Amino acid sequence: QIGIAAGIMVIVFLMIMTEILHRTMAAMIGATMVMIVLGCQKRVPTLGQLVTWMDHGTLGLLWGMMLIVGITMRTGVFEWMGVLACKLAGGSRIKLMLLLCSVTGVLSAFLDNVTTILLIAPVTCKLCKLVDIDPRPYLIAETIFSNIGGTATMIGDPPNIIVGNLLSEYVDFTKFLINLGPGVIITSPFIFLYLWWVFRKDLAGTLEADVPALQQMYPITNRALLVKCGVVLACVILCFFLHPVTHVDPAFVSILGAVWLLIAFDMHHCHEALMGVEWDTLLFFAALFVVVEGVGELGLLRAIADILADIVSSVPVDQRQIVAIVIIVWASAIFSAFVDNIPFTATMVPVLVQLVRDVEGVSIRPLAWALCFGACFGGNGTLIGASANIVMASKAEVEGFPVSFVSFLKVGFPAMLISVAFATAYLAAVNSIFAPWS
Repeated sequence: QIGIAAGIMVIVFLMIMTEILHRTMAAMIGATMVMIVLGCQKRVPTLGQLVTWMDHGTLGLLWGMMLIVGITMRTGVFEWMGVLACKLAGGSRIKLMLLLCSVTGVLSAFLDNVTTILLIAPVTCKLCKLVDIDPRPYLIAETIFSNIGGTATMIGDPPNIIVGNLLSEYVDFTKFLINLGPGVIITSPFIFLYLWWVFRKDLAGTLEADVPALQQMYPITNRALLVKCGVVLACVILCFFLHPVTHVDPAFVSILGAVWLLIAFDMHHCHEALMGVEWDTLLFFAALFVVVEGVGELGLLRAIADILADIVSSVPVDQRQIVAIVIIVWASAIFSAFVDNIPFTATMVPVLVQLVRDVEGVSIRPLAWALCFGACFGGNGTLIGASANIVMASKAEVEGFPVSFVSFLKVGFPAMLISVAFATAYLAAVNSIFAPWS
């Protein structure tokens, strides 16, 4: 059955990669195949169990923020911000990418990266349309930096949130920032240099834009609604910042904010606002969660974890910590590139706890940091590696600039290898200096 589970993952991956079907249909077909296999084994989950396989936090956060962003777009503020970014870039395409990547990375550290992409992607698309350039290089670069920047804190990336919640007796917000932040800072400049080299043709030349004319063409169109959206969005973001203190689920916050904004927008025509929600993206995530949890039920992920534990146990005790770090960071990166990093991380945390209990010479915190670096940086490997990637592709498709699986793979996978190599060197250096970590 492990072979069958691996076959299902390969089939789903190939359907998404070749784009013979829409990714939502590919994920739904994969979920159906998993249910058929479980049915043949008389292990079909109940509807209630099936719903629990879907990450409600991710789905709720996406729904709420999509609604908030969709209503906010009606004010013209994204076009206005696009013109402002063009003005700050001073006509330089390289400066524009640096500005967008820097803002995305910083915001992703203190919001979650899905929220950041939902906020930044519309601005980028509007800006690029204003100056008549292809937004895809900027969108891909932003997404890569959202996954890198989100690694720095406990609330920046869904895998970190999972690790922080499941290992709360060992790690907290401050420990995340102190241990992961320096690694992110060290890695970021090299990734930007790589992105500049990859997109050097797209970044050549200057932005042909008459900024004063654009400012007159694209003013704020609905200031009253903008004030309402600004108040709601500020409250939502403030609650995200206070998550380490309040421990209120970000999904609950975003849903509540969306409902408030629906009431403030127009209680009699809420269907117009609901049209801004990308339901196909939500269905894709729901089906993908079912696929991953289903192959987990078939034993695929547990078999992989057992192999990792056997490898670590086979080396001398005094080398097990560093070997475990290297294996966890690279295995997490590779698997997170091809399996969404949220369910993968949720599966791996209990494996790490069991590994520490069973294997002498291994501590939990270094493995937790290795898992976070691997899962977050590994999310850049493919289009389905992280939730932020899918959100970006969905936004780009809506704006008429589809990002294919292969086009993202060509840029994202080398970026993943570079960032994971730096993370490995950083973790090895810290382990050698401060070992044993306590």
